[in-house]
Parts: sequence; C-alpha cells; structure tokens
Amino acid sequence: MLKQVLRAMIVLAVLGAMSSPAWAGGINAILDDPTTGGGPFSYYLPYGSNSPYSMTWQTCSPYYNGTTGTSPVPPGELASGYKDCLAITNNTGSAITNLVLDIPDSNPSGTFTSCLVSGSTTGFSCSISSTGSGSSTVWALDFTGIPGFANSTEIYIGVGLPSDDLSGLGNPTVITPTYDPSTLTLLAVGIAMLAMGGIRRYA
Repeated sequence: MLKQVLRAMIVLAVLGAMSSPAWAGGINAILDDPTTGGGPFSYYLPYGSNSPYSMTWQTCSPYYNGTTGTSPVPPGELASGYKDCLAITNNTGSAITNLVLDIPDSNPSGTFTSCLVSGSTTGFSCSISSTGSGSSTVWALDFTGIPGFANSTEIYIGVGLPSDDLSGLGNPTVITPTYDPSTLTLLAVGIAMLAMGGIRRYA
C-alpha cells in the first residue's frame, strides 16, 4: 500500500512541476495604458498579462528632473543615443527571457542595423532579421538572454543610430513567447494515466 501512495505522490509532484511553466508566462492578455513605470510614459505590463502588445515609438532624448519632457528614458541610459525608443516595465509576475518586436517598414533603406536594450541587467542580445521587401518589409528584433527581463524592473529599447533612415518605420508589436498550456496538459494527462495503470497493476 505504501508503494502505491508514494507513486501517487510522485505523479502529483511531476504534474505540478510540468504545469508551472504554463502559468509563469501569464495567461489572459491585458494591455494597460502606457502611463505607469519607473519613468514617465513607460509601457506597463500588468500582473497576469501576456503578449502581443501594441506600442508606439517614444522619443529617446532623456527626461530631466523625473518629469520634464515626454521621453521615458532617464539621463545616462545608453538608449538615449538612439532614434526611436520604448520604455517597458515588467509587472507580469515573472521574468521574461525572450522578447520579439515586429516592426513594419514602408520605406526600408538598408541602414536599420542597430538595436539595444539598456536599464536593468537582462543578459539580452539583439538579432535583426526582415521578411518581405519594399513597402511590405517587416523587421523582427529578437531579444534573448538569461536571467531575462526581471519582474518589477524597467528596460529601455533603442533602435536606429543617428545615421539610420527610419522615416518609414511603423509602430512595433511586442511579443513575449510563452509555453503552450494545452500541450503541457495533454502530456501531463498521459503521464498520469501511465502512473495510474502501474498503481492498479500492483494493487
């Protein structure tokens, strides 16, 4: 009897460990107004929210005295040297280790070659790729890294150096990839059925 109880407890522990990533990224997407954060005008990702998020490019010139101007970027941040910026505050309840920006560009010039994340330590590296051509071009900025974009911190994304032509650049869609809970559920059910079959066999 003790063996059967132990097996049942192991099954429950495995199910709990496997299902936790599904909730770590957050389910049921909600995008709050871009009015709250460590600096003014930062996009704020509330608890339990998930992508995609629609955002609008912001000015990179640093604000002063915490409130002056319309920039979300504090003085001294590396992103302040770029052309277009985003300030994003993570309050989803968990770290984000992968962040993707999809950006339409109706007038690609071939000079859009630089992107950067500054602010809290993320370990993010940025890779740039594009699909389509001409006025149908879409840039994909893929930020990945460990430990990632920690909860309750703010980051600043800058794109485009002063020499870059961003005249056709549209507003970004921000995506934070998460685990597929339906796949995890199916796998967990399968493991549970196998375990229950083993318990019944030796009962």
